[in-house]
Amino acid sequence: MSDGAGGTSTPRIGFVAIAAGLLLLTGCAEDKAGGTPTPATSTTSSAAALSTAPGSNPHAFDPCTALTPQFLAQHQWDAKPPEPKQDSAGGVTWKGCRFVAKAGYGFVVETTNGTLPQIREKFPAAVEIPAGPRKALRYEARPDVPGGCTINIEMRSGSLYILTNVPQTPANKNLAACDIATEIAQAVAPLLPTGS
Repeated sequence: MSDGAGGTSTPRIGFVAIAAGLLLLTGCAEDKAGGTPTPATSTTSSAAALSTAPGSNPHAFDPCTALTPQFLAQHQWDAKPPEPKQDSAGGVTWKGCRFVAKAGYGFVVETTNGTLPQIREKFPAAVEIPAGPRKALRYEARPDVPGGCTINIEMRSGSLYILTNVPQTPANKNLAACDIATEIAQAVAPLLPTGS
């Protein structure tokens, strides 16, 4: 691969970082707000299955289609195609997609029926951050797992859940998970439809 300046990049390092990020995203049982740890096997096989639920809200937000290939490329979040994901635990549901950035970290963007008051109750140390005109909370759901940070952005029927996972590798040592999560939240929040 060429880096555009006549040099070559090392695809092995990038591949290892991406692979490590995917392993952490799929292998960790995530303690999501309002629920209990969920296995990675609850992933669905297609984005269509996520967005065609009976009685879908016309103001619903589908991260798998809203984060278009052009949007992902603009932010360099297109190292791999989005992977649909759907989870549920204790009456709380999440649906959206996993994404992998060219910088070697992974992240999830999902809608959830978990609300900001529920987040605040479960994670009292959560801090408010700006996400356009909407309220948002940032917290570390799993402080025992380095490289992870979570943000929930307020929506009418719950929130938009953003989870970053930055593998702790030499290539990623200067990447801060919560800074990345904030950047993602600030880029994605304007995509939320009015009334959602």
